[in-house]
Amino acid sequence: MSHKTLSSFSGELMRIMPQIIKGLFTRQMDALRQGRITIPQFLSLDLIDTHGSLKMKEIAQELNITLPAATGLINRLFKMGLVKRVPSEKDRRVIYITLTLKGKKLIEGIRLTRKKAFEEMFGKLTEREKMMYLSILRKVADMVSGEKK
Repeated sequence: MSHKTLSSFSGELMRIMPQIIKGLFTRQMDALRQGRITIPQFLSLDLIDTHGSLKMKEIAQELNITLPAATGLINRLFKMGLVKRVPSEKDRRVIYITLTLKGKKLIEGIRLTRKKAFEEMFGKLTEREKMMYLSILRKVADMVSGEKK
């Protein structure tokens, strides 16, 4: 791709991305409002659900936040009845954070709402367009993930 073409592509991307992000963000917030949780709370619940159980330090590392911030976040989720603290069987000093049934139901409901929103948004694309879009997104995600490491 020539410099001029790359520059044109970048300019068009800069124009379009805010519209896409705004549309996605609006739909995400609609899903989160149903559960009355914030984005960081959702990210925490999603992370815990994905891993099954995590130590506070692991949550902080995965979310790229400080340990005190993670503790505050989890304390709020605990008070809402969405997570529980489970002592390790091997070392009682080690505490794992897991989802409660209420937390699991909430995360499943939010995921379903998000999935429906994506289906609505991308339903007008052909199968080929959807596959191309996913392929490109995966490549971009890999590049962005590589930058973090």
